[in-house]
Amino acid sequence: MQRQRDPWEPFRLWLALTIGLYAVRASFAWTWPGAIPGWVLLAMVLGALALASRALLFPGRVTPYREGDAGWWADLRDDWRLWWRRRGRN
Repeated sequence: MQRQRDPWEPFRLWLALTIGLYAVRASFAWTWPGAIPGWVLLAMVLGALALASRALLFPGRVTPYREGDAGWWADLRDDWRLWWRRRGRN
């Protein structure tokens, strides 16, 4: 079975790099990293928007909804109920 490809993975990585570069630029405003031009950040933001658009328009392989699988929220709720029952017995 092939590994499912996440279409949002490149966007998340690029966004993390963009935010990191902005944080470095803001933290060292009076030194050479603070001299990063604004057009570089603008280009990175536009690149992030392009990757997000690509992920939305071409999702690739998406795992279909499986009948009977309630998802992570139901798992979390079941764990909470189990913990609450165990707590009530003590």
